[in-house]
Order: sequence, then structure tokens, then C-alpha cells
Amino acid sequence: MRPYCYLPFVLALVVSTAAELSSSEPTVHRRFSSLERRALAYQDAAVALHKREDFTCGPGKDGWCGYGPTYCGDGCTSNCDAHAECGQYAVPKDKKCPLNTCCSEHGFCGTTKDFCTGKCQSNCVEHPKPPGGGGKTLDKVIGYYEAWNDRSKCHQTKASDLPIDGLTHLNYAFAYIDPQSFQITTMDAATPAKTFQDVADLKTSNPNLQLYVSLGGWTFSDNGTATQPVFGDIARSSSNRDKFASNLLKFLDTYGYDGVDLDWEYPGAPDRGGKKDDTENYIGLTFTAPSSFWYLRWFDLPGMIKHVDWINIMSYDLHGVWDSSNPIGSIVQGHTNLTEIKLAAELFWRVDIPPSKLALGFGFYGRAFTLADPGCTTPGCRFASGAKPGVCTGTSGYLAHYEIQDIIGKNKKRGITPVHDKEAAVKYMTWDNDQWISYDDHETFEQKIKWADDIGFSGSLIWASDLDDYEFSAHKALTGNTNLKSAAKKLVEQGPVSVADVDTSLGGKCYKTDSRTGFCKEGFTKVGSDWDGEKCSKKDQTRCGKAICCPNGHSMGECTWRGSGGDCNGRCHDGEVKVSGSSWGGSPGESSGESRCSRGGKAFCCKATQFDSLTEHCRWTESCTDNQCKSDEQEVAYAWDRGGYATIFCNGYRYCCKKDRPMPLQQCHWVGKGDCAQNSCAQTEVTLYTNNFGDTDGSRACNWWRHKSLCCTPNSDALEEDICDVDICADDETDCYDGLGDESSSLARRSHYNELEARTRNRPGSRRKIDLLLSSGAVLTWWSRPYPTGDKRDYLFRSGTGLATMLLKGGYDSPDNVCTNAALTFLKVSELPRKFFQTEHFFEVQWPKVFLETCVTGLLPGVLGKLPMQAAMLAEANLLAGWNKAYAAGIALNSFYEVVSGMDPSWVAPLNTPADRLMTALGDWGNMRNMFLIKGDVNWVKGQLFSLNNPMAADKRKKYVTEALKGTVKSAQKIEIVIKNVFAAFNYMNDGITEIVEDETMRAITKEIQNMEDHMPELRGIKAIFDEFMPVYKEAVVQKARMFVLDMNNYVTFNVPASVAAQSAHLQRLLHTCSYYANKVSDLKWQKS
Repeated sequence: MRPYCYLPFVLALVVSTAAELSSSEPTVHRRFSSLERRALAYQDAAVALHKREDFTCGPGKDGWCGYGPTYCGDGCTSNCDAHAECGQYAVPKDKKCPLNTCCSEHGFCGTTKDFCTGKCQSNCVEHPKPPGGGGKTLDKVIGYYEAWNDRSKCHQTKASDLPIDGLTHLNYAFAYIDPQSFQITTMDAATPAKTFQDVADLKTSNPNLQLYVSLGGWTFSDNGTATQPVFGDIARSSSNRDKFASNLLKFLDTYGYDGVDLDWEYPGAPDRGGKKDDTENYIGLTFTAPSSFWYLRWFDLPGMIKHVDWINIMSYDLHGVWDSSNPIGSIVQGHTNLTEIKLAAELFWRVDIPPSKLALGFGFYGRAFTLADPGCTTPGCRFASGAKPGVCTGTSGYLAHYEIQDIIGKNKKRGITPVHDKEAAVKYMTWDNDQWISYDDHETFEQKIKWADDIGFSGSLIWASDLDDYEFSAHKALTGNTNLKSAAKKLVEQGPVSVADVDTSLGGKCYKTDSRTGFCKEGFTKVGSDWDGEKCSKKDQTRCGKAICCPNGHSMGECTWRGSGGDCNGRCHDGEVKVSGSSWGGSPGESSGESRCSRGGKAFCCKATQFDSLTEHCRWTESCTDNQCKSDEQEVAYAWDRGGYATIFCNGYRYCCKKDRPMPLQQCHWVGKGDCAQNSCAQTEVTLYTNNFGDTDGSRACNWWRHKSLCCTPNSDALEEDICDVDICADDETDCYDGLGDESSSLARRSHYNELEARTRNRPGSRRKIDLLLSSGAVLTWWSRPYPTGDKRDYLFRSGTGLATMLLKGGYDSPDNVCTNAALTFLKVSELPRKFFQTEHFFEVQWPKVFLETCVTGLLPGVLGKLPMQAAMLAEANLLAGWNKAYAAGIALNSFYEVVSGMDPSWVAPLNTPADRLMTALGDWGNMRNMFLIKGDVNWVKGQLFSLNNPMAADKRKKYVTEALKGTVKSAQKIEIVIKNVFAAFNYMNDGITEIVEDETMRAITKEIQNMEDHMPELRGIKAIFDEFMPVYKEAVVQKARMFVLDMNNYVTFNVPASVAAQSAHLQRLLHTCSYYANKVSDLKWQKS
């Protein structure tokens, strides 16, 4: 392993400093208790500072307190052994003040004229001059990122949302140190470890960005916490320092960060758990240095500056509600003030810390108050309390920059006029009669930067970058860069990502057309559209914008746009590949809309299915003590370390794949030498793994915490996919139909699942009878509504006065016949095959029957058993009386269908009854807006699941397995296709556009249920049942799908022995497909549930 004895912390470590009475966490919505604790601590510190720890001798002969013989000699009444803080009566005599501050005539330390003039005893310079400078304030722009805002429900800001082109450094705030192991962890369980990687990923957009992890923070050192003593424990023990250094290096190696920022608040400070030896011990560590004398006096700045690159001065939070307990009192003042910043900086000049070692802090927030007298609004006026909480930050006395800008924007017409205090370089304003706030903008930023440049500061820091608004107005004002973009948006605008760079098995390169022709060049298939600012008509979204094209025969799954308009956070989901992106988005997908991203970007993502299945039977060995492949495995690759625990005595991990299958990967080798600047795989290779060491020990690890890449060439033999090219609808008509039956339909046999599995073939789209047998023996009958079928698509998509009323003019088809690829691709109507497609209702026409069964039985649907509902049941007699009864004349009900040319002549308007209106709401000739075309076999499976039936009856399953064992390949494929189509149905249901249709259909259904509740007395109570039924029903559909897949896998595995399958390729593929999907049943989710 890499030796770490050369530390102590000479790791290009940055040092951050705390503000004058500052807050390191002033912005977190959920963590404002720490802010209040900090404010209380400041009050205590200020009171102690005011008292000067004044244990002077009691009144002498003249009745005054003081030091020396006059007060502590004859006649002294108390504390007669007291010594002065400095000067002739101190111990030792003529003791100097910390930080070379002035020692007053009376033996007190300070920096104002009361201490530095007159009979001052030592260091009597009131305003020391700075040592030589040599930098510019914007040479370094260090942004802090509050990781907890990744999960915020209000103004959520992920790492990819940050304007990284406006920063040179980014500090992750905050990570914690485990008190026992000294491992680096997130600050709490609610903050996921993935945020570490999210920040690391920013280097993809800006390779020059320096990334630091900030350890500690104010809350970390809170009194009464297990973490308060951690920094001191590390500092005072060499073994603890070694342990911590090793863990820190491991963290930096794992995530590729460039350094660490230690935020210890504060060593030596008695009110923060500090100990006297902290100051001496801290010399070997980088440090957090406050600019207030109260805390800074504990720092040996000359000794510590040798070990750091620079010091961040958090020069804000100089005033706040805590001033009510200070000698200053409850008066409003700017929380940032250039006059006071200058005085704070002089503490560093006094000990010869040059400005070139300092970075000036800027707060992207303001401190706010409620005025005691609304007529008195200038600094110095009294405040009654903190201001009203912000809409997102939710804490009195504090507003983020984006909240301040929102207030200014909403109150422009009310005459709000911000006041510029030019001397203090701060702005303040009042609103809502008695609300007052101070803050920075471009003018005050410019003033502070000019002063810092004149002095020679070397950088600036921001608390915090995630507090900016979505236009980055604060970053732009500070840096002068008006063309800032988030990391996500940068990646989007860099153009399409080659799929071959991600997974060579996908083949070729995808691209986006330069023009809006909507056509791909020969040999490529259109997988989506980027609207790119074009106002796309809803009549045909698929012909709009630029085409996104991928090579014919690619093995990607379904593609979709991720991210919505406004504050976009377009991110690909697990198992997806980013193919392209833009700020506009397009189709198909969740972000299909005309709203452009104001911040962030949208991502066009496709599922990468092939590599997972390629390496499905491979694994890494689990430990360095058990690091050999098994007898039935072959070694494909080797890594010296995995997880950061390898040593010279225990190392080596092997990547092993099953021998009974073609080796999926060949020619695996590590890329990266020396500083590992060149560490990428070729475009014909796939990256299997990355780490710092590769296949060598720590002495040859990458420098600068970079990683080597393990690159492999996919084996073309192993890439041969299991193909399912049988259409069960075409091959056997009784296997695929929409399952309702017509007047002459007869009940089919029941399977051992005790469910209605099959009926005689009937005509899709026709008006058919639906029967519900009630416990009384009565039968409730109603009819489905006729609708245009897939073979009548020419009517479906007519323009002009025809039936062009569907939301999306096209349908969903499988992009390939790969058995393990359940993706569906949207195709426009002209690209759809002429056969095998059906018109799809999102909520199937079978659904009302399941609902009504619950209404009259009081039992909610369930796969393992029905549960009693809480709502009152409907009486069967009432259902019989009200379901087909016409609403009373004169009741105004909504109209949701239209009569247009081209309708089937047999179509008639729905009856004004609950049954007919509900069935029309699901979709018919006059209400086609929420209908789609979809492959018949997928629609069949979906319909069965919505009926809570199994998509394949037990006798059919037995028949196909028996035939497959006898050598019938198509029978094996039928089983595979049905299981695949379960996943395809859910992929369709969870598609972004389909979810829009689901919402609209649900609104229509809910409206009809409400009509029944309000206007049909016999059905009163049905709305409460509906509200309780729907979430349970959706979960039942999911559980039915999962159980079906698992049952199919169990049945096939039991009846197709591995020894038999080994002799037949199609049986091997059958076992593989069943096992593949059984392992993915947790992916079956109804996203809108």
C-alpha cells in the first residue's frame, strides 16, 4: 500500500476559517437547530468576552478593582492572587497578548484605541499594515456545497446543479469522522454516501475543478456529542493520526478528491470542548481559523501556517439575532461589513500572515430581523426578534439568496428600494412593514473584491453555492462571468455520448441529426427526438425536432427523456446509458413538453441490457484470503486490491466466470501508469472496474488519487443473444385476445390458480357484455363501449376532421427480439407493422368488474388473500338498481366525448348511466385521447394482470414445457415471451408519456365516480370505496405480476433438469431467461402507485 508516514497532512490540504461570530452551516433547512445552538454559543462567548474573564483583585482602598499592589495588596477584599492578562502584572511578567494584540495600561488584550494608545504596554499598533500580498481575490473561487440539500424537498440542489465553471474549487460540506474507527462517513444516515460520488463526477464536466472534502463543521463539535472530542483525540495521539491519515487517503483514493478541509470549531476554546494542548497539537494538522479574537486567540497561527496552502476567512455572520445578548444590544446591523472585515484581517497581519495566504469569504444569504419600530429602518435601529422564516429555509432570522431575490422580485411594484451602505459595503432593505435584511449583490461584492485585490488576497470562498437561485445570479455577480451553466447542462450541451464508449456490445455510435428533418441516415434507427426549441405540435410529436439515431441492430432497451422543465435534473436511471441530451428534451419520455430548462438539463437515456446478462455468471472473489476461482470457474481478470484493505501480506482479487459458458470478456488489462493521466479504455473495450492500484501494489499506485481502468474486450461468441421471434398472437389466436367475450362467449376452464384464464375468441373493439355474478344469484350486466381497433389505424390517425384525437400518434413496439430485452420503443404510425397491434386502454375494460366486486363484497383485492375494507359496502340491491339507471334529468354532467367524421356507423353516444359513462371514460370511438396502439401480446398480458389473472394458464404452461422438452423451440420461446411481456407491460405503464395518459384517465374515472356519489342515491358511498380500493388494487397488480414470474421460473426449473438442458441450446436459453427475469422481479413497480 502507499506509505502514509510522510504525512502529517501535507496533502495539498486547504484550510477554511470560520467567520467572526460565524456559522459554517447557515443554510440547511433541516439543521437549523445547530444554527440556534451556535447563536447561543456566540451569546455566551460574547458575554464572556465582555467580562474579559475579569477575575481582578477585589476593591482596594479606593474601592476600585484592578491588578498589582494597589489593588491586590493591603486592603484587597477578594481574588487577591489574581494576575493580569498581559504586561507587568501578568505571570510571567511582561507577558505578551495572543496574536500580538495590544496590551493596555491595565493589563488587558485588545485591538482598539482603548488598548493600543495612551499607556499601552506592548504591541501598541492599532492598525498594523499587511505583509506583502501578491494575489487576486478571484484567482481561487471556492464554493461550499451543503450535501444535505441533495435531499431537500424545497429548492433541491444536487451536485450536478452547481455552476462549476464559476468555481476553481468545490468543498463537500460536511463529512464526519467516526469517533471509534476514524473512518470518513456522511454527516448522518439521511445523507447517502452517493453524494460523495456525485461531487466526484463533476470532474467529468470540468476536469480542472479541485474537489475537497470538508470534515467537521459547527455541529460536529457541539457540546454533548460523541464527535466533539474527535479532532482533539486525533491531534494528541500519533497512532490516532496514523489511523486517521490512512482512512483519509483511502477516502481520497476511492472518490478521486484532491484534498481535505478540516473544519475544527474550535481547538482550545473552553466553550467548545477545547483543551489547552489543542493549540500545540494542532500545528501538525491543517486547521479552521476563526477571525474573531475570542476563538482565534487559541491558534498558533505562525506555527500552523507552515502546513497549509491557504486560510479561508468566513467574513460574514458578523451580526445576527444573537446580538441581543451582546453589549451591542438588539440593533440591526449588516451581517457582513467591510469595516469590521478589515479589523478582523488585522489579526492576521499582527502575526505576519500574508494576504496571499488568505481567501475572503462571501455569504450567499442574509440575516433578517423584525423591527421593533417600523419607522426606524437604518442600521442601529432596534429589532424585536428574527424575521419571518423563509419559504424554504424555514428559520427565523435567515434567508437564502434565492429567497431574497424572490422577495425583491415579488415586491418591485410595492416600491421596495434597497439601500446601499457604501462605507460598510452591504445592502439592506425592508418589506412587509417591519421585515429587515442585509445582503450582498454585485455592487457590494465588487467593493469587497476591490479592497481584497488592493491588499493582495489570493482567493475567495462562498457559503454556499447551493444557496444561489436557479439563474446563478449570485455567482455571476461575484465572478463577473455571465455565462455560467450547471454541470448537468454542460454535459448536455457537449453533445451525444457515444454508446460504444459506455458498452461496446451495443455497437456503433449514436448521433443526433444537425437538421430537423426527423430522418436518420441509412443503417440507423431513430430512437427519439430532441425538440431543440421547436414548438412541437401535439398532433404529431414524433416528427418534430432533431432525430436521435442509433445503429440498426443495437441492443439497447427502451429510451426516454429524463427531467422536466424549469429546474431540470435530467438523470439516467440505474441500468440506463446517456445517449444524448439538451435543455429542451423531446419525445418519448417524461419531459416531453415545451418547457425549456432554466437550470440543469434533460438527458436522453436508453437501457443497457446486454452487459448485465453478459457478465451474469461472473463474480469477484470476496477476500484476499479466499481469492481463487472455483474449479468450475475461469480467471478473467485480477485486481491487487478491492475496497482499500489490501496489504503486502493479504492482497489479490480475481474476476471469475463460469467455464460452461463462452467467456464473456477477453484480453483484460489495466490501463494507467505513473500519474495515470492516460487511464481510459479504448472504444472497442468495456471498463470492468477502476481503482488506484490496478494489478500492482501500493508502490506503483496512481499519483494524485487517480484511478487505473480495467479494460476488457467483449467476446463476440458470448454476445449472441437468445432470440424470441414468435408472435403468440399470430401463431395461435387463442393465446392472445382482450379477454372480455361477447354475448355468445362461454366460460372457459379454470386453472389450478382458481382464476378465469381464457375465453373464446371475440372481436376486439366490439361492444361486449360484461356479467358480474352476485352472491344473491342475481347477475349485474353492462356493456363495454366500442372503440377503433389496431387494424383501423387509418381512421385513428386521420387529420383534419377525422379521428386525430389521440394524444400520441403512434404505438409501442419491441426494438428487437432479444428474449431478455423487455424494452418498448415508440414508433409513429407510418413505421408500425400492419399486423399484431391492438388499441390499448390504460385502465383496462376489465377493471370496473374487479372494482364492483370489492364494492359488494367488502373485500379488497389481494394476491395472497383478500382484505376487508374500512369503507361501508354497497348493498347488492342498490348496485343493481343504480348501476344502469339514468341520471335524473336536469343534472349537468361533464361531456367528455365528441362526434367526429369517420366513426363506425354502429357507434352511438353513451347512455347517461353510471355504467356507460364510466366505460366511455376508459376510452371509445368518441373518447380516444388516452388510447394507444401496442403489440397485441403485450396488451394481452397487461389486460390479464389488470384482471388479477395469470397471463398463461397452467395447462398452457404444461403443454409448452412438454413440447419444449421434445425439441419444439417455438414452445420454449412462447414461455419466454409471456414472461418478457410482463416486464414490457410495466415498462409501457411507467413510460413518461404513458404516465400522463394514466393521470388524465384517472381524472376522468374519478370524475365519474364523484358523479355517482353526488347524483345517484343508490350508489352513495362508492367514492370512499374507490379511494380505498385504488392503491390496494395497484399493489395487487404488481404482486400478481411478480408471483407469476416467480411461479413460471419455479415450474420451468423443476421440470427442465439442468442435465437435460445441457444437451439442448433452446432449453438452456429457456432456463436462462426464466432465471434472468426472476432475479429482476423487484423491478416490477407501478411508478404512480
